[in-house]
Amino acid sequence: MLLALSACQVQISADINVTENGSGQVTVVVIADGATLRAAPELVDSLQLDDLRDAGWTATVQNPTADGGAGVTLVHSFNTPNEATVLLTELSGPRGPLRDFVLERTGRTNDSTFTFTGVGGLPDGTSSFADSEALVALGAAPFATTIEELGVQLTDVLQVSVRLTLPGEPLDTNGTLAARENDDLVSTFEWQVPVDGSELTLAASTRDRDVSAMVAGWIARAIFVVMILAAALTLIYIATVVSRRTRSTPSS
Repeated sequence: MLLALSACQVQISADINVTENGSGQVTVVVIADGATLRAAPELVDSLQLDDLRDAGWTATVQNPTADGGAGVTLVHSFNTPNEATVLLTELSGPRGPLRDFVLERTGRTNDSTFTFTGVGGLPDGTSSFADSEALVALGAAPFATTIEELGVQLTDVLQVSVRLTLPGEPLDTNGTLAARENDDLVSTFEWQVPVDGSELTLAASTRDRDVSAMVAGWIARAIFVVMILAAALTLIYIATVVSRRTRSTPSS
C-alpha cells in the first residue's frame, strides 16, 4: 500500500498563448494519476469550481483519465497583455507556485517587443496552496501530514511547469526554447518550476516585426511624397505657362 501511495503523481501545467495583437489564452491543466485517485477517491467530488466559473474561467473535469486518474482543465481568454497579467495573478495568488506574472507589449503595431516575467516555486511548501484562513482552519499545511506519513518528498509527487508562446523571434530567456525554424512566426519557452523550497525567476522576451507591413508602409509613404512632388511640379508648371502667356500678350 505504501509503495502504491508513494507512486502518486500530480502534474500542474500552465500554458500561456499570446497572439500578435496582444490577445490570447491561458490554459491550466491539473492531472492526478490513477494512484492518487485510488488513494483519495473523494478528490474529484470535493472539487469546488463555481468561483472560477463565476470569474469567467471555463472549467472542465475529466474523470477518469486514460490511467484511471482525473484531470481539471481551466481556460480563460484575454484581449490585452494587461488582462493577461490580471488573469495570471488570479491563477495562483500571492502565495501559490506561480506568482508576480507580468506580460507587456511595447513598440509599434508592426514592430513590437513582448516581455514576460514571473516567479515560480514553493518556498513555503504546501502552505502555498492555502491562504491564511485555510491554514488556521486546517491547523497545518495541506497534504503535509500525508506526505510525511508516506516518507516521500514533495518533489516525488508534484510537478509544476509553465509553457509560454509569444509572437516573433526570441531575444532573451532563462527558460528552454522549443525548437523553431527560421520562418517560424512564434517562439515557445518552457520552465520546470521547482517544488523543493527554492524559487525560480521566469523571464522571456521576443521581437515581433511584420516586415511586409513595414515595407508596404514605407512604399505608401514614398508614393505619397511622390504624389505631393508631382502636384507641386504641376502647379509650378501651370504657373510658369500662365506667366509666359501673360508677358507675351500685347497690350492694347
